[in-house]
Amino acid sequence: MKSRSTFLLLLLSAFSIKAQNLSKALHLNQQEHFRGALPVMEIQETYQNLQSKKQTRTRSLYDAEQKIILKAVYENDQLRAKDTITYQNAVGVKKATIFETWAADGTYDRRTENYVYDTRGFLVRIREFSKDGYLRFETRIKNVGRGQPYVIDKFDDDDNMTGGTEEAEYLPELNRYVVKKMNVLGKESSRDTFVLDPQQRAAFPAKGETYNEKGDLIKSITPKAVTIYDYRYDEQGNWIEKKGFLVEMEKGKEKKVLLEKWERKISYKPKS
Repeated sequence: MKSRSTFLLLLLSAFSIKAQNLSKALHLNQQEHFRGALPVMEIQETYQNLQSKKQTRTRSLYDAEQKIILKAVYENDQLRAKDTITYQNAVGVKKATIFETWAADGTYDRRTENYVYDTRGFLVRIREFSKDGYLRFETRIKNVGRGQPYVIDKFDDDDNMTGGTEEAEYLPELNRYVVKKMNVLGKESSRDTFVLDPQQRAAFPAKGETYNEKGDLIKSITPKAVTIYDYRYDEQGNWIEKKGFLVEMEKGKEKKVLLEKWERKISYKPKS
């Protein structure tokens, strides 16, 4: 199985088309990992792209169970997107997400996703509604025994299949899963590999990846570029500054060129 899985990953590395529906269903209820004893209440993150001069700011709020309940994205201090998430109960899975967007010209849009689970608690439906409350799409999901989706079909409001079918094969020993996408004619149109558990990336690094002792990516080597990441952490062990550098050669020596920068202000719930 090991050699077969390794060969499969190498074979699929040439494909780059993403499987959005299945990946979304798999990671829907995964929580962000925080370090330290104090619960996170809010994160304000600023991202700067030094090449395009683009800057965005993200504000995320978390409940007492460390589940995200709101995420707002700003560009030049103008609200561009907001996700509002509700849960079945305090310790339950996601019930619905309201997605709101504001374009630069002032155009507003809103859609809602409702999540349906079976008696085992496995996700079996994602139903998308327009801002007027009309059903637009329904994603139907089949699960393996651990609740992982292995087949996904998407239908429009007339119950016609749209976008084809996605099928998954799980490779837990590699912390990867493989997605095969079939078109409406039943022919394979793409396949790709994805990380199964993002929190285990450091234990299962991809080729050319190096992680630090905290499990954060610090170096990525690809055929096109070598990128290095530097971090600064707070007292809880969560990063509050991250910088991405492109490594270039200048007169036989390595030169780091700053490309991206992230800054985070993390608010914790004080000890009672």
